[in-house]
Amino acid sequence: MPFAWGDLPVGRVLRIAGVDSSIDANVMELLLDPLPETGPAVVTYAAAECDSLPELVGSILRELETLAIGLFPAWLPEGEKLDGPGGAGMAAARVLAMRMASGTRHFGPFLAELACHAIQHQGAFAPRPKRAFPAEVRAAGLARVIAATFQREEAALVVHVPEKLSPHGETVFVAGCEWLAHQSGMGVWLVGRELKRVETVHLLVPPPVTRLAAELPSPEAPPAESVGVPPLCGRPARYSVVEQAVERALGECPWAYGRTWNQTYASPDPLFVPIRTDLMWAAEKCVVELDGPEHRTPARMELDRLRDRHLERAGFTVLRFTNEQVLDDLPAVLRRIRDFLLGRRSLGLNEGAV
Repeated sequence: MPFAWGDLPVGRVLRIAGVDSSIDANVMELLLDPLPETGPAVVTYAAAECDSLPELVGSILRELETLAIGLFPAWLPEGEKLDGPGGAGMAAARVLAMRMASGTRHFGPFLAELACHAIQHQGAFAPRPKRAFPAEVRAAGLARVIAATFQREEAALVVHVPEKLSPHGETVFVAGCEWLAHQSGMGVWLVGRELKRVETVHLLVPPPVTRLAAELPSPEAPPAESVGVPPLCGRPARYSVVEQAVERALGECPWAYGRTWNQTYASPDPLFVPIRTDLMWAAEKCVVELDGPEHRTPARMELDRLRDRHLERAGFTVLRFTNEQVLDDLPAVLRRIRDFLLGRRSLGLNEGAV
């Protein structure tokens, strides 16, 4: 039977199907951006073939640990008040982590160490050394941190199965996924090629998603050994240098009030999927999109065109800037946004919000 997104079980390995395989990747992208309102926090992982179970488990845990450090302090209440590894920052991080763990499923010592490493490496996004904690503790702890980041009870990992797996590689891959699901409690949901011993479930895909996915070219295969995570609603993405730079600059601009980062625009049109905008001034009906190199692929360019057209039909104006424009001439980007917003406000289009 088909499953809705929030119905998929965690703590198990499943292969997700639901539409023709040629557009599965497009469907998954549309279903995960923005993150669905129901169900677990979902991150994606592009796996590579490994020769042994410890090698595969180690690579996944390193990627998840790097992700958790990059998402700090979103998962630690009051963590944003810590100002780095100097002074009392490390001790304060431990206290906050132990306080958070009290009365929850979090394991305090692991959480405290993770918080300390995050403090030490704020802004860094590189693999970390192996921890003193065993793999089982790290798997469960990281799953809980990812869930807490998105204010969800559970977490799931959507894994892109490598296209080419030897018989031995397939055995190792399935065993690694089963280990991760059992030890972490995460859902491990596979997309791509079929595998032996893995149950296939059919996801109930809303008709607008299927229709839009069918219009898009097939995306390029995801790079190996990479974790993808949706941005946090209401914040510039922690891992985006560009979003962070723009927010710092806007914080100094009196005219920039009313902005919201990474919010979902719920279209009144039931035939279109929800849209996550990078930056929005809802009252002025202004959307700002900051485009990295991934937006230059044919699939993303087509999706951007469809999204912009839909937002414009709803009365929004979409201003797009490349990462290079922001990093090379941020004042010019800010002037264009400022001039547009002030023009809208002068026409009285700053009352209320959508």
